[in-house]
Amino acid sequence: MSINDLQIKPLSPDTAEQFTSFLSEMDYSHAEHWHFCYCQYYHVDCSSAEWRERTAGQNKALAEENIKNGLMHGLVALDGEEMVGWVNVNDVNNYALLKQDEELQNFPGRSAMVVCFVIHPEYRGQGLADKMLAEAVEKSRQEGFDRIIGRPFVWSAHPQRQYHGVPKMYAELGFKEVSETNGVHTYVLELK
Repeated sequence: MSINDLQIKPLSPDTAEQFTSFLSEMDYSHAEHWHFCYCQYYHVDCSSAEWRERTAGQNKALAEENIKNGLMHGLVALDGEEMVGWVNVNDVNNYALLKQDEELQNFPGRSAMVVCFVIHPEYRGQGLADKMLAEAVEKSRQEGFDRIIGRPFVWSAHPQRQYHGVPKMYAELGFKEVSETNGVHTYVLELK
């Protein structure tokens, strides 16, 4: 199947359990510590030590709660009924961990931000993350955001750990690099 045949749609309360099942079934052998995240890392404002003390069960329950109460947003890719991809894109103010990030808070107006991609291994390397990022841009534009931000990085030794995407993805969609700190690049696309 071509990635062009996949359906990309917003995460919704009725897909909360399907979403957490998708993440539960992923192969995290490339980064074992990801198995318990359920894409909640940016939704929890705590120290690194406190984060490591959290359990998979806590994060799974929090993910389902955050989806159902409308705090967690993003897009899922579906091959028929099977979830095969995810991009966490949300209002930057919905990411508790980033509320003290001066760079992000200094942008005027409303900013959407991409913080995570999860692509099923059988669908990697085919441009699905690129397609999902393009859809995230359009979704953010339709929702009236002033801009969309990403913080990709390049990790050549472990490309499968580049969960923010890579700079090239963002640059190809017209994002402009505005800063770089320790190999993490902040890319911004103005939507208005």
